[in-house]
Amino acid sequence: MWQSPPALHPFAFTRRFRAWHFVLGALFIYTVVCVWSAFRGGVFAFHDLALLNDLFSNAVHRGRPFWVTDMDLNHLTVHFTPTLLLLTPLFLLSDSQFLFILLGLVALYAAVGLQVWFFERMVEERELLPAAWRPWVSVAFTLYLALNPFVKTVALSAHFEVFFQLGSTAVLVMLLRGARMRWVVLTALLTLGVRPDGGLFLAFQSAALLLLPAVARPPRAVLTRRALGVSALALGYLALCVAVVLPALGTPSGTRFWSHYGNTWGQVAFTALGDPGRVVHDVATSGLVVFQRSFWWIQLLSPAATLVSTIPGTFFFMADAPDKRLLWFYNSAFLLPGLGVCAAAGFGRLAEAWKGVLARGRVPAWAATAPALVLAVLALLQVARFDRTIGSPPLRPMPPVDGDFRQAFERQVQACASWRAVATDFRSIVFVPNGYDRFLLHHYERAQVVLVPPRVDTLLLGAASREALLDTLQGDSRFEEVADPGPVRVFVRKDARGCGS
Repeated sequence: MWQSPPALHPFAFTRRFRAWHFVLGALFIYTVVCVWSAFRGGVFAFHDLALLNDLFSNAVHRGRPFWVTDMDLNHLTVHFTPTLLLLTPLFLLSDSQFLFILLGLVALYAAVGLQVWFFERMVEERELLPAAWRPWVSVAFTLYLALNPFVKTVALSAHFEVFFQLGSTAVLVMLLRGARMRWVVLTALLTLGVRPDGGLFLAFQSAALLLLPAVARPPRAVLTRRALGVSALALGYLALCVAVVLPALGTPSGTRFWSHYGNTWGQVAFTALGDPGRVVHDVATSGLVVFQRSFWWIQLLSPAATLVSTIPGTFFFMADAPDKRLLWFYNSAFLLPGLGVCAAAGFGRLAEAWKGVLARGRVPAWAATAPALVLAVLALLQVARFDRTIGSPPLRPMPPVDGDFRQAFERQVQACASWRAVATDFRSIVFVPNGYDRFLLHHYERAQVVLVPPRVDTLLLGAASREALLDTLQGDSRFEEVADPGPVRVFVRKDARGCGS
């Protein structure tokens, strides 16, 4: 019989150090090192890392939360993300834009840790394996999840949807482990506050818990009202945002990636319902199969829950943008919580079925560890494709490209306390500390100091080439070039030449 799980206090699983804690910690440290090198290697740029840092730096330094300096807009009119405000105090810790990436990595590995913890509890409480093997099967499951190519892609995305992944995972695990409903509701609301459309995914993932095999969930009589309550809350929040909040903020229609279906959500739904073959074609040619295969199909041992958890992904698979259709970058963060739980439940069903075979005496007792060996093989397969990510650079250290810019910034900008507005190119802007107003080169006239690196990205440059921009700056009477600046050309606004504090 299923015993009612304890309340929220078991989430403090650091009481006993486990082998999987070490493995997950080592993967986290390695990922931080690799992503730090990607940061210095120029992988990230204004869209979206510097843009997102503005949400917090403007709150901390200028009292304007959610304001995007270069674009002169409030981010809430693009994405309604009030939960992100809770991160603002952490931006007092560092001026580096890498802080946002680090916080995202903490959230990502915390989400993986919660899923492994749920898996560990299931295996121990159900006695699915001999006790001596349980710590090692948790290690295998850690490698299996953390080395999923889509998990690594989210690690390299430098975007805020990873906080939805953490929140949604927490809600699902709390529901399965019998946490008090007031904590579940609070966590769900914070999760929904990361992005309104996350409500669609959380609603289906919560409902899917009812379809998990019994080995992975409490009795439906205990779970049904709670899970469906979260689903109703998520859909209600989504409806409120779409119908009331976003129009009040002046948010433009979010159908631009689905314009081939219609110009309004009503038209999109009408077209999809009227031409299901088109939807099937779009889904069949999307990243759905690759995403499912990234779990090596073990989640299909919990087929109904996997299907329901995946259904909201159709929202992405129908889009005409390849990053959404193929779940590149951060997009898989919406689906990973549900599929991670389904994978754990799939293994639980496999192990439970094998226990039944053992009980009937059809195989020798020494074969009791066969499910653990299956998971170990899956973990080794993930290790074998360790370097692989989806729509992102490989997860390995990269050489830095920021040396010249950092030196120029330290010598020409930081030495002057009154210079707090900087313009630079699409790539280099991420190296400007959060305490400065940051502008792209097409808005150079709004800055006090303009830095033009040897290589610039023409996107949002405001000129046909670097040489054309330099000609414009040299002909602008408001600026003068710093003598002998080195590889990075530096222009200072004439009315900002004083360096007072």
